[in-house]
Amino acid sequence: MTLRSLPKLDQRGFTLMEILMVLLLLGVLSVVSLDVLSPNINETRFQATTEKMRRIQHGLVGNPNLAENNVRTSFGYLGDIGSLPTAVIGINGLITNPSLPAYSANATARFGLGWNGPYLSGENSNAAYLVDGWGNNFVYSPAANPPTLVSLGSDAAAGGTGFAQDISVTFPTATRLATITGFVCNTGAPFKAAAQVELNYPDGSGGLTQSLATLAAADAGFFSFANIPFGVRSLTIYIPTKAAAANTIGPVILTVDKPNYLVPCNAIDINP
Repeated sequence: MTLRSLPKLDQRGFTLMEILMVLLLLGVLSVVSLDVLSPNINETRFQATTEKMRRIQHGLVGNPNLAENNVRTSFGYLGDIGSLPTAVIGINGLITNPSLPAYSANATARFGLGWNGPYLSGENSNAAYLVDGWGNNFVYSPAANPPTLVSLGSDAAAGGTGFAQDISVTFPTATRLATITGFVCNTGAPFKAAAQVELNYPDGSGGLTQSLATLAAADAGFFSFANIPFGVRSLTIYIPTKAAAANTIGPVILTVDKPNYLVPCNAIDINP
């Protein structure tokens, strides 16, 4: 049997021009792919950012939609501490205790206060909440009026348009602080004698503080306290004074959840 010789294969390599053309084509395809995929990537990062900001908002001031028997139960860091975190503490204070008193029930005030975190959950790491969907730090400004939480968007710079524009969450006074008013009553009518009304609430550092209103007969039982942080608070009535109380009512528990909170008369009636 004889072997026939196989035809020789063309062993020429690619020319420089052919290589350059292939590289150029790959470059064009890469640019086109990035243009197509970039909006989808930014949309995903935008959605991740807004979801993080929503959870941070709830961690700071609570979720107003969480309630039990129509009574709000979620007030976040603000409700437990009495203020938003300072600029020094930052939103990291929602994750780790920044040397504040630990949460405990106060026997005198009859509600709990102190750091009760972490106030954030749902990420693989709580520290992931410190950055937006593009990996840039959130800008938290508690001293602004109103306080703000901002993502600078895809370009990490102020301003911009599209996915590069800033995303902001604000914390207006009406969502954080209340004016508490009421009338001390006597069998449903205004109480027209001397009394003192004491309000218990967190002091902004997780400790307990009180405000005391002194009433004369001419006040007809009316009292008012301003700039009280939302949350569970308590009220005590002393007649005629705290130092020489012949009659004490309370503490009466209040769930302060609106900017103008009226204490029901039947809750502080000295002779119901």
